Amino acid sequence: MMMRRMIRERFLSLHQDLDFYATGGQPTQDELRLAPIAEMWRPGTYPGTGQPCIRARYIFGHPRLGTAPDYCSSPLYYVDVNCGWGRTQGLLIRLGRRDPVYAALPVPVMEYSDVDRAADLSCYRGPPAEIEPKGPMGQDPAWHALWDWFEKSTEDPHGSMLVYIARRWNEDISTVYMNTDSWMKTKLRQVERESADADADDHNAGSNFN
Repeated sequence: MMMRRMIRERFLSLHQDLDFYATGGQPTQDELRLAPIAEMWRPGTYPGTGQPCIRARYIFGHPRLGTAPDYCSSPLYYVDVNCGWGRTQGLLIRLGRRDPVYAALPVPVMEYSDVDRAADLSCYRGPPAEIEPKGPMGQDPAWHALWDWFEKSTEDPHGSMLVYIARRWNEDISTVYMNTDSWMKTKLRQVERESADADADDHNAGSNFN
Protein backbone atom coordinates (compact mmCIF):
# COMPACT_ATOMS: atom_id res chain seq x y z
CA MET A 1 0.00 0.00 0.00
CA MET A 2 2.74 2.47 0.96
CA MET A 3 4.72 1.64 -2.20
CA ARG A 4 1.65 2.21 -4.39
CA ARG A 5 1.11 5.61 -2.81
CA MET A 6 4.73 6.56 -3.38
CA ILE A 7 4.43 5.52 -7.03
CA ARG A 8 1.22 7.52 -7.40
CA GLU A 9 2.86 10.60 -5.88
CA ARG A 10 5.78 10.17 -8.30
CA PHE A 11 3.43 10.08 -11.30
CA LEU A 12 1.29 12.91 -9.95
CA SER A 13 4.39 15.11 -9.70
CA LEU A 14 5.45 14.06 -13.21
CA HIS A 15 2.12 14.88 -14.85
CA GLN A 16 1.79 18.18 -13.00
CA ASP A 17 5.17 19.15 -14.41
CA LEU A 18 4.24 17.98 -17.92
CA ASP A 19 1.03 20.03 -17.84
CA PHE A 20 3.08 23.06 -16.77
CA TYR A 21 5.67 22.56 -19.54
CA ALA A 22 2.92 22.06 -22.14
CA THR A 23 1.73 25.62 -21.46
CA GLY A 24 5.23 27.05 -21.93
CA GLY A 25 6.41 26.72 -18.35
CA GLN A 26 10.04 26.17 -17.44
CA PRO A 27 11.75 24.90 -14.28
CA THR A 28 12.79 27.63 -11.86
CA GLN A 29 16.42 28.54 -11.36
CA ASP A 30 16.32 26.92 -7.92
CA GLU A 31 14.92 23.70 -9.38
CA LEU A 32 17.67 23.62 -11.99
CA ARG A 33 20.34 24.42 -9.42
CA LEU A 34 19.30 21.42 -7.34
CA ALA A 35 18.88 19.04 -10.29
CA PRO A 36 21.55 16.41 -11.02
CA ILE A 37 23.79 17.03 -14.04
CA ALA A 38 24.29 14.47 -16.81
CA GLU A 39 27.72 14.93 -18.40
CA MET A 40 28.67 13.63 -21.84
CA TRP A 41 25.07 12.58 -22.35
CA ARG A 42 23.33 11.00 -25.30
CA PRO A 43 19.83 9.76 -26.09
CA GLY A 44 19.34 6.09 -25.25
CA THR A 45 16.75 3.45 -24.46
CA TYR A 46 15.76 2.12 -21.07
CA PRO A 47 16.88 -1.51 -20.57
CA GLY A 48 14.23 -4.10 -21.29
CA THR A 49 11.58 -1.66 -22.47
CA GLY A 50 12.98 0.31 -25.41
CA GLN A 51 11.59 3.49 -23.83
CA PRO A 52 13.57 6.70 -24.49
CA CYS A 53 15.94 7.82 -21.74
CA ILE A 54 19.14 9.77 -21.17
CA ARG A 55 22.46 7.96 -20.87
CA ALA A 56 25.59 9.71 -19.67
CA ARG A 57 29.18 8.91 -18.88
CA TYR A 58 28.67 10.56 -15.49
CA ILE A 59 25.87 11.88 -13.34
CA PHE A 60 26.64 14.46 -10.65
CA GLY A 61 24.48 15.36 -7.66
CA HIS A 62 21.90 12.62 -8.07
CA PRO A 63 19.75 12.30 -4.91
CA ARG A 64 20.25 8.52 -4.75
CA LEU A 65 23.39 7.81 -6.80
CA GLY A 66 25.44 10.87 -5.90
CA THR A 67 28.27 10.99 -8.44
CA ALA A 68 28.34 7.85 -10.59
CA PRO A 69 29.55 6.66 -14.01
CA ASP A 70 27.49 5.04 -16.78
CA TYR A 71 24.23 6.75 -15.89
CA CYS A 72 20.91 5.59 -17.31
CA SER A 73 17.87 7.73 -16.47
CA SER A 74 14.31 6.55 -16.01
CA PRO A 75 12.11 7.02 -19.13
CA LEU A 76 12.32 10.53 -20.59
CA TYR A 77 9.02 12.43 -20.92
CA TYR A 78 10.13 15.95 -21.82
CA VAL A 79 13.33 17.58 -22.98
CA ASP A 80 14.49 21.08 -23.83
CA VAL A 81 17.90 20.59 -25.38
CA ASN A 82 18.41 24.29 -26.05
CA CYS A 83 17.83 25.20 -22.40
CA GLY A 84 19.74 22.14 -21.19
CA TRP A 85 17.24 20.12 -19.14
CA GLY A 86 14.92 17.15 -19.30
CA ARG A 87 12.15 15.64 -17.18
CA THR A 88 12.36 11.91 -16.64
CA GLN A 89 9.77 9.76 -14.94
CA GLY A 90 11.63 10.22 -11.70
CA LEU A 91 13.10 13.72 -11.65
CA LEU A 92 14.35 16.84 -13.40
CA ILE A 93 17.89 16.58 -14.77
CA ARG A 94 20.25 19.13 -16.24
CA LEU A 95 21.98 18.30 -19.48
CA GLY A 96 25.66 19.18 -19.40
CA ARG A 97 28.01 18.54 -22.29
CA ARG A 98 26.61 16.31 -24.99
CA ASP A 99 28.68 13.37 -26.21
CA PRO A 100 29.88 14.64 -29.63
CA VAL A 101 29.79 11.13 -31.10
CA TYR A 102 25.98 11.20 -30.78
CA ALA A 103 25.44 14.91 -31.47
CA ALA A 104 23.38 14.31 -34.62
CA LEU A 105 20.91 11.93 -33.00
CA PRO A 106 17.39 13.19 -32.24
CA VAL A 107 16.27 13.09 -28.61
CA PRO A 108 12.95 11.22 -28.47
CA VAL A 109 10.59 11.35 -25.50
CA MET A 110 7.82 9.12 -24.24
CA GLU A 111 4.57 9.17 -26.18
CA TYR A 112 1.58 8.87 -23.88
CA SER A 113 -2.18 9.27 -24.12
CA ASP A 114 -4.90 10.29 -21.70
CA VAL A 115 -5.38 6.58 -21.02
CA ASP A 116 -1.70 6.20 -20.14
CA ARG A 117 -1.95 9.23 -17.87
CA ALA A 118 -5.00 7.80 -16.08
CA ALA A 119 -3.17 4.48 -15.70
CA ASP A 120 -0.18 6.25 -14.15
CA LEU A 121 -2.28 8.21 -11.67
CA SER A 122 -4.33 5.21 -10.56
CA CYS A 123 -1.29 2.88 -10.31
CA TYR A 124 -3.16 0.65 -12.74
CA ARG A 125 -2.54 -3.09 -12.89
CA GLY A 126 -4.15 -5.38 -15.43
CA PRO A 127 -6.51 -7.87 -13.76
CA PRO A 128 -6.18 -11.67 -14.05
CA ALA A 129 -7.99 -13.05 -17.10
CA GLU A 130 -10.24 -15.25 -14.98
CA ILE A 131 -12.01 -12.28 -13.36
CA GLU A 132 -12.58 -10.27 -16.52
CA PRO A 133 -16.31 -9.69 -17.19
CA LYS A 134 -17.91 -11.36 -20.18
CA GLY A 135 -21.32 -9.66 -20.14
CA PRO A 136 -22.53 -6.03 -20.19
CA MET A 137 -22.18 -3.66 -17.28
CA GLY A 138 -25.26 -3.77 -15.09
CA GLN A 139 -25.95 -7.39 -16.00
CA ASP A 140 -22.74 -9.30 -15.33
CA PRO A 141 -21.85 -9.36 -11.59
CA ALA A 142 -18.21 -9.88 -12.59
CA TRP A 143 -17.99 -6.10 -13.03
CA HIS A 144 -18.48 -5.70 -9.28
CA ALA A 145 -15.83 -8.33 -8.61
CA LEU A 146 -13.49 -6.47 -10.96
CA TRP A 147 -14.08 -3.24 -9.01
CA ASP A 148 -13.28 -5.06 -5.78
CA TRP A 149 -10.04 -6.35 -7.31
CA PHE A 150 -9.02 -2.87 -8.42
CA GLU A 151 -9.89 -1.51 -4.97
CA LYS A 152 -7.40 -3.94 -3.43
CA SER A 153 -4.73 -3.76 -6.15
CA THR A 154 -4.61 -0.10 -7.23
CA GLU A 155 -4.85 3.38 -5.73
CA ASP A 156 -8.04 4.35 -7.58
CA PRO A 157 -10.63 1.70 -8.55
CA HIS A 158 -12.72 4.23 -10.50
CA GLY A 159 -9.76 5.38 -12.58
CA SER A 160 -8.58 1.81 -13.04
CA MET A 161 -12.00 0.73 -14.31
CA LEU A 162 -11.90 3.53 -16.88
CA VAL A 163 -8.42 2.48 -18.01
CA TYR A 164 -9.41 -1.19 -18.21
CA ILE A 165 -12.44 -0.45 -20.41
CA ALA A 166 -10.53 2.04 -22.58
CA ARG A 167 -7.74 -0.44 -23.26
CA ARG A 168 -9.98 -3.46 -23.72
CA TRP A 169 -12.21 -1.74 -26.27
CA ASN A 170 -9.66 0.75 -27.62
CA GLU A 171 -11.58 3.85 -26.57
CA ASP A 172 -10.44 7.21 -25.21
CA ILE A 173 -11.01 8.05 -21.56
CA SER A 174 -13.64 10.75 -22.18
CA THR A 175 -15.78 8.35 -24.26
CA VAL A 176 -15.53 5.64 -21.63
CA TYR A 177 -16.40 8.13 -18.90
CA MET A 178 -19.59 9.18 -20.68
CA ASN A 179 -20.64 5.64 -21.59
CA THR A 180 -20.16 4.28 -18.07
CA ASP A 181 -21.25 7.31 -16.05
CA SER A 182 -24.52 5.83 -14.76
CA TRP A 183 -22.97 2.54 -13.59
CA MET A 184 -19.96 4.29 -12.05
CA LYS A 185 -22.10 6.78 -10.10
CA THR A 186 -24.27 3.95 -8.77
CA LYS A 187 -21.17 2.01 -7.76
CA LEU A 188 -19.58 5.01 -6.05
CA ARG A 189 -22.78 5.66 -4.08
CA GLN A 190 -22.81 2.01 -3.03
CA VAL A 191 -19.18 2.25 -1.88
CA GLU A 192 -19.96 5.43 0.08
CA ARG A 193 -22.94 3.77 1.81
CA GLU A 194 -20.88 0.69 2.70
CA SER A 195 -18.12 2.90 4.09
CA ALA A 196 -20.62 4.92 6.18
CA ASP A 197 -22.20 1.71 7.49
CA ALA A 198 -18.78 0.34 8.44
CA ASP A 199 -17.92 3.57 10.29
CA ALA A 200 -21.22 3.40 12.18
CA ASP A 201 -20.58 -0.23 13.14
CA ASP A 202 -17.12 0.72 14.43
CA HIS A 203 -18.59 3.57 16.47
CA ASN A 204 -21.31 1.35 17.96
CA ALA A 205 -18.77 -1.34 18.80
CA GLY A 206 -16.64 1.21 20.63
CA SER A 207 -19.64 2.56 22.52
CA ASN A 208 -20.66 -0.93 23.61
CA PHE A 209 -17.13 -1.65 24.77
CA ASN A 210 -17.13 1.45 26.96
